[in-house]
Amino acid sequence: MKPPRSIRSQLITLYVGLLALVFVCFGAYIYWGFHAYLVHALDLTLDRRAQQIASTILAELPARGPAYVATEIQARYAPELNERVMRITDTQGRVVYASKNSDGMPAAAPAAGVRPRYREEMTDGARLRVVTLPYTLPDGRRYLVEVGAPEAPLHSALQGLMVMLGLGFLVLIGLATAAGYSLLGRTLRPVDEIVRAAEGITYKNLSERLPVPRTGDEFERISAALNRMIGRLEEAFRIATRFSGDASHELRTPITVVRGELEGLLKGELLIGETRQRVGELLVEMERLTHIVEGLLLVSRLESGEARSTRQVLDLGALTAVVADQMAPLAEDRAVSFRRDLDEGIWVEGDEVRLKQVVVNLLDNAIKYTPSGGHVTLSLKGQVDHARLEVADTGIGIGPEAQPHVFERFYRAEEVRSGQIEGTGLGLAIVYSIVEAHQGSISVASTKGQGSAFTVRLPRAGRVSDQN
Repeated sequence: MKPPRSIRSQLITLYVGLLALVFVCFGAYIYWGFHAYLVHALDLTLDRRAQQIASTILAELPARGPAYVATEIQARYAPELNERVMRITDTQGRVVYASKNSDGMPAAAPAAGVRPRYREEMTDGARLRVVTLPYTLPDGRRYLVEVGAPEAPLHSALQGLMVMLGLGFLVLIGLATAAGYSLLGRTLRPVDEIVRAAEGITYKNLSERLPVPRTGDEFERISAALNRMIGRLEEAFRIATRFSGDASHELRTPITVVRGELEGLLKGELLIGETRQRVGELLVEMERLTHIVEGLLLVSRLESGEARSTRQVLDLGALTAVVADQMAPLAEDRAVSFRRDLDEGIWVEGDEVRLKQVVVNLLDNAIKYTPSGGHVTLSLKGQVDHARLEVADTGIGIGPEAQPHVFERFYRAEEVRSGQIEGTGLGLAIVYSIVEAHQGSISVASTKGQGSAFTVRLPRAGRVSDQN
């Protein structure tokens, strides 16, 4: 799978690509236009030279003879010194005059009319541009005046132009890329601000909103639309939380009544045999339902900020030691070895009842899912800025596919659901909510069949001297 590219890089690539294409097309136009201009200018120069030779020198041929023509051309134009090729022939191909550097140049084709013709020839490895001018003397004799010049200077000029275009292309692309990054950086800065703000919004702070850039463009409309969406999510989450709390609260009374009636029936003597057994099973389910309702109510209270309103500075080491003493008999009943390694004097700020529930739930899970002969270890260590509480066991473990979901409400791994261990699926969700409410974090490391380790980190509070 190809890694995603940012909009900035895509726009820069498109912008630079289009600019490069335009420059290449423009450069090709300049190159071929300059080439045509140079060829045309050379043709005009050769044509004027041929006209001069024909009208001023060749016209004297009948009166003064071929020697005069040769002498005058050499004297006036010096073809060899000026790198020009000159030749005069009659219609039968007889040479009247030929410069020394014209050897090897093919004979010109017979000309019809009086218009000059242009061609390219290769002579001694050099490419020549040759103009052939038909000229008729007053006595009716027709001649061909040929004047040629090497194309090397023309190609040198074109090569210099290519070098300049190449350097200009590199400079232009570099400047365009830098300018594009700078321009798009300023243009997309509102997007970065929106992304940073959106990353910080969770269900805990849905009242916050994204910054709305007052630019009047699409970014402003997107940010405003997202804020409206967050507002709707906030309202939906508030309604769902309130419903969960209200429903749990309202269910407590009828559940308590039904459970009381069932307990009363079991205490009486009206039920016998299978009926008594079924009522007992119903009472067990009512107990489970009671735990679920209490758990939902607790989670709703935690999400509403209850734990933040009842804070005090407490010794987490002492609190953990008390819970360990209370849970030790449960481990003994299940033949599970229980070890503890607790530091004292680790002060945190929080709700004592809720933090105690964190330790109880973690230890209860560890003991519950560890078979007889296994080990459960409870440790509490003080770090520089936080307290580290860890509950490790050698139980059934959690598969990698289930670990991301263990803190979700009502989630139970497949191996747990298929076993004989009862549970509501709310214990770890409650632990997660309590830890989050105390600005802490919780993580799990587990290997299926080898055990699990849950680690809680809580920020430490400053020690209070009169509590030491």
